[in-house]
Amino acid sequence: MADVREKEQFLRFLRGRGQRVTGERLALFDEIFSQHRHIDAEDLLGAMKARGLKISRATVYRNLDLLVECGLARKQRLGSRGFLYEHVHPGQQHDHLVCTGCGRVVEFVSPGIAALQTEICRAHGFVPARHTLQITGLCNDCAEKERPRDSALGAAKAKPAYL
Repeated sequence: MADVREKEQFLRFLRGRGQRVTGERLALFDEIFSQHRHIDAEDLLGAMKARGLKISRATVYRNLDLLVECGLARKQRLGSRGFLYEHVHPGQQHDHLVCTGCGRVVEFVSPGIAALQTEICRAHGFVPARHTLQITGLCNDCAEKERPRDSALGAAKAKPAYL
């Protein structure tokens, strides 16, 4: 959930650009920050409509872009699902595991990766702004589903075909 400071930051951002603060924008803001996962624009649109709110697809996309521009959300392509949005928590860096089978996204934090990043940047005289790391593969559930098929294929290849 967004805190009051984040909502105030968004309102200042909108007013500073001469944009109106509408009920739709506020409802969208609340919905985005009530989600505790990565969300795509279509999921967000569906959640808004399920709550009985009338909002257009264009409004959802426009306001997601405003949240990214404001620095409260991050837009990134995770796996092959298209763009997903996530709440940005200042000062917190995390990375992602993305299952290519079911699309599941797992966030993780690794002090080892952070230390390695610092070491590499120092060695090359580089000052990082941020980094992204995305590891794609299969989650345990999808890997289990793949194993029987892989085992059967492996067994068929191992047996010589005598006719």
